[in-house]
Amino acid sequence: MTSKASSRSILLRWLRDPLCLFLLIGAGVFVLHGLMQDDETRVITVTPGQVERFAALWRTQTGRAPSAAEMRALIDDHVREEILVREARRLRLDEGDVIVRRRLAQKLSLLSDDVSHLAAPDEAALIAYFETNRQHYATPAVITFSHIYFSPDQREDAAADATRILTTLNPDAWRTTGDPFMLGRTYAYANPLRVQKDFGDDFAAAVMAMSADSTWRGPVESGYGFHLVRVDAQTPAQGADYASVASRVAADFDEQRRQEAARAYFENLKASYTVVLP
Repeated sequence: MTSKASSRSILLRWLRDPLCLFLLIGAGVFVLHGLMQDDETRVITVTPGQVERFAALWRTQTGRAPSAAEMRALIDDHVREEILVREARRLRLDEGDVIVRRRLAQKLSLLSDDVSHLAAPDEAALIAYFETNRQHYATPAVITFSHIYFSPDQREDAAADATRILTTLNPDAWRTTGDPFMLGRTYAYANPLRVQKDFGDDFAAAVMAMSADSTWRGPVESGYGFHLVRVDAQTPAQGADYASVASRVAADFDEQRRQEAARAYFENLKASYTVVLP
């Protein structure tokens, strides 16, 4: 009896202690909140809006409205997915997953795109953008040329052979002169970037500077060896006027503003974080 009375006395003393009472109440609230939260996470509500989206997606894919059974199957699929997603989150399966991380980052980036729509620019702003980037809208020069290739791997002195053959070249037999070339002997309406890509910068600069008079010239060195070159036609670069490219200018201007808004959005987010580097 004395032991029971002593225990009751200690318990009463604890209950009278404000700190102990506060801790007990706090623990009770925490447990109750956890139970209520757990109940909330186990309620799946399918809204009319979601049902309509399921039906609209079905119509887009099949060209007809879903039947009652098909609609039920769509809802069941949604519920199944929702349950699996919630359980995966409960087990923290989304933590540390590279694919999930990238997908979440991508979704937030897309969300920032959605909220970064700006007011339509006036024509003065578009014209100013066009003037700043005028070279981007110019039509590049194009050239039509043929060449005869001389390979350093198959000749002791490819450059000397090219020089010698140039003086005795039979214009009708040029296709069978020289060495095989894997990229072809004739280029039609090629722009400078194409020539640079296939032959190198120095070759492209030399050929683009030639007159289009169908005269064989060279040798011109490339990354492959040496070439005799005949330019048959060349159209110089042509600048564009604003009216002819207005739609492109508007699209490019809008894209630039979208990127700037996305960068500003991210920098604003980044400012709220502290980055600790090793």
